[in-house]
Amino acid sequence: MKKDTSKSTILVISMGFLILFLIFSWKWALILSLAVGVTGIVSSTLSRIIEKGWMEFARILGYIIPSILLGIVFYLFLFPLSLISRLFTKDPLLLSKEYKTYFRTINKEADKSSFEKVW
Repeated sequence: MKKDTSKSTILVISMGFLILFLIFSWKWALILSLAVGVTGIVSSTLSRIIEKGWMEFARILGYIIPSILLGIVFYLFLFPLSLISRLFTKDPLLLSKEYKTYFRTINKEADKSSFEKVW
């Protein structure tokens, strides 16, 4: 049997609007907080409807917000980092025609301790 979580969802929504009122002093947030809280106390049916609407809103935001965040991360961090790397390093992947092979010779002696803790 599915557990009824509508009361806790109503409480979280009501507290969220109350916090908005405390931070920004928006009167409508206080009124909405009280309305949602009283609705959750009075009617189980209305609280389930509010929860269903809230979860649908959260699902829609779940499609939008990750794209925005990934775009911000890409354009603010990764793109400038790639430009800086391209300006200050010269062919790090050995892709130019002057190299005949991608293999690099590393002259390093291996001793017993280098094989004990590989990672």
